[in-house]
Amino acid sequence: MRGTFRRDLTLAPGPEFRLTRRLSARILSVVLALAAIGWGVFDLWAGYRVVGAATAALAVAFVVQAELATWRFEGAELRSARLRVPAAEIEGVHVAFSGGRARAWVETRDGDQVALVEGEEREVRRIADQLSGVVRLASSLPPPMVH
Repeated sequence: MRGTFRRDLTLAPGPEFRLTRRLSARILSVVLALAAIGWGVFDLWAGYRVVGAATAALAVAFVVQAELATWRFEGAELRSARLRVPAAEIEGVHVAFSGGRARAWVETRDGDQVALVEGEEREVRRIADQLSGVVRLASSLPPPMVH
């Protein structure tokens, strides 16, 4: 299985398929980043310039990286910051359930599995259903013409 199951993603409003970070995850990231920046400022004040600057920079990088690590269906591809899966290569969207929790992943025609989300059964089912519909629609469209 490629990737990891994300627990902090939810389906974004709108007609396109896009997974964004939950508000609670964003707030927690910002609070932790502010604490780290505060610690970095303290280190700077205490005379530890390199450590203080590095701590503050890492805090900002942490928030930026977390915000970029989402999924979206763009063009005819399912994309994240690290992976791209063409719709034509997607065999199906699968969901496994266990005790009110669920996991969703994409399986490619080659048999590769790409982890998507993990969480509350209703939300994961909603994500998988919408992604399945988008993949089905994208796979039925003719390929773009190249001039």
